[in-house]
Amino acid sequence: MGKEKFISVLDIGTTKNCVLVAQTESTGYQIVGYGISPSSGMKKGVVTDLNKLTQSIKDAVRNAEKMCKARLKEASISVTGSHISTIVNKGETEVCNREGTVTESDIEVAIRNASNCQLPANMMILHSIPRSFTVDGMEGIENPIGMKGKRLSVDVTLIIGDVTHIQNLVTATENVGLKVKDIILQPYASGKAVLTEEEMKEGVCLIDIGGGTTDVAIFKNGSLYFSFVIPVGGNHITNDLSLCLNIPFNVAEFIKVEYGGCDILKVGKGDVVKVNYRGTEWEFSKESIYEIIEARVAETFEIVKANLYNLKLDYLIPYGIVITGGSALLRDISLVAERIFDRPVRIGYPKITDNIWKTLENPIYGTALGMLELAVSDEEPEIGLFERNLFSYILSKIKEWFSSLMEEKEGKNE
Repeated sequence: MGKEKFISVLDIGTTKNCVLVAQTESTGYQIVGYGISPSSGMKKGVVTDLNKLTQSIKDAVRNAEKMCKARLKEASISVTGSHISTIVNKGETEVCNREGTVTESDIEVAIRNASNCQLPANMMILHSIPRSFTVDGMEGIENPIGMKGKRLSVDVTLIIGDVTHIQNLVTATENVGLKVKDIILQPYASGKAVLTEEEMKEGVCLIDIGGGTTDVAIFKNGSLYFSFVIPVGGNHITNDLSLCLNIPFNVAEFIKVEYGGCDILKVGKGDVVKVNYRGTEWEFSKESIYEIIEARVAETFEIVKANLYNLKLDYLIPYGIVITGGSALLRDISLVAERIFDRPVRIGYPKITDNIWKTLENPIYGTALGMLELAVSDEEPEIGLFERNLFSYILSKIKEWFSSLMEEKEGKNE
């Protein structure tokens, strides 16, 4: 098995790192291993200690390698954080085909032209995702390939991020011996894993609540339409419990996972939670625990709702809200979301067809499984041509940017 080709992805988070390894088959792909480790050196999706992050990534990678009995050489990595933002731009090109029909090459040029825009300082493009195409003034075209025309234009969603942070993720990954193949926005990947085709086409809001951030992504017409990140996540719920109950963070996390919930109406009067954690006993009012959790969850959803309205995105999501990520497992979190958004809400679980890996059918693994889907589709020769070229372009730009930065520093030191 060691000589066979593997496709691997690395989801780097504030609370955990997850590596998934797969082999492609004629019918799709087969998961052959995974590795998980507690994350260290990250806060709110941003690298705070490169050495600690490198070691925690190494632990996850080695665990995955033991399971698939092979040494991994490359991986797609995930990115999130409050530095992530969205820009919408337009790109155009003349149709160059002799027959006067739009080709994939024309699409690539139009998307690349849309990507050639002035960005804020120290920012770079992660994803260039087409929203819709126009051929000779005919708007609203989903796939223009093969259509007759002289001029092609495209409206593109540009996901941008901080170059320094992205380079830190790349460096930490390369430090454990992995070449970075692709860089994927976490909620983009999560959507691929937990949303239905109908939801993505008609319009839905994905809320991915991780440890350090809440990633929000609007999907419309089958692809990512807009995304933003809120620097509040599950760790903030734990921290609230820790402060309000005057207990260690680890104990608060245990209480949140084992006893936490969001619907205080389901708590009986006088209900208590008794905890024995590593030999020390605590007793708390269950009502207090639920009040603390519900307050933070409600506040987070209110922030998301305000952003949706301010960005005029609320009318794009007739299929409502899908919640995923680790905090999606909080009891009755969907009830809080339904009350605040006044829309249909469901919890997004990834689907695993192989019973051997059913343990991965959990919202906390949604991002990694979505990354795997994107990585596998990228291997297929007729899918993702301009996506592959774009990622190569991204990585080359990272290297160019840092090379020029080092040259500037060396010039100043001379």
